[in-house]
Amino acid sequence: MINLSYATFQTEFNALVADEWSCLFDLNHEKLNLKNRNTATKKFQTIIESVFILSNSKGFQAMTMRDLSQQSGVSMGGLYKYFSNKTQIAAMIHGALVHMAEICLNNTETRDQDPIFELNELLARHIYLSERLKKWFYFVFMESKCLDKQLKEKIMASEQYMEATLLNRINAANDQGLSQCSNPDFVAAMLKVMLQEWYLKPWKYQQKNISADQYVANLLFSAYQLLGVKS
Repeated sequence: MINLSYATFQTEFNALVADEWSCLFDLNHEKLNLKNRNTATKKFQTIIESVFILSNSKGFQAMTMRDLSQQSGVSMGGLYKYFSNKTQIAAMIHGALVHMAEICLNNTETRDQDPIFELNELLARHIYLSERLKKWFYFVFMESKCLDKQLKEKIMASEQYMEATLLNRINAANDQGLSQCSNPDFVAAMLKVMLQEWYLKPWKYQQKNISADQYVANLLFSAYQLLGVKS
């Protein structure tokens, strides 16, 4: 098993990324010509959190820039300093999410060629990342169907990459005789669904007082069963 908890992941995230709003600034400030880091970071937070609220209440497709201005308290002129249109907003959210995922999911000091350990670590980190960025994951998943073709294809590619990464670990475990998984493709798909379950239906687990750490423990146990891991 892995030696990782949500608390330790949070510390690690803060050290690697700082915070999600600073990440948005770092990725976009040059092309937007934003000079004041502190002001721009706070503005990004205000605007994006308002996007999430409006997306949940009326849908991103129905949201107008005027709606966003009213919800965020940022003038129309102020909004256009950060985004030229709604597509750019969604692209920035997705781009920052992918960037943070690449940093956090690939950050492991233990590379001992143990695919079971690597699978456990990948699953746990994904749950903890989606706990930290639950609104981000939910937005990208729920609104992808309404976005333009190019951005939708990028989001689909991100989904496929994650599932392929899981499949790679499962196949490696089978090849090394560490597991007896008869249908790796199906198991990889099922594990991906279980990852999505955490951020798409958080109310289910809130009602039962199930924490991210508890969910990870049960997820890893389920993964062992699905893989037929040898004791």
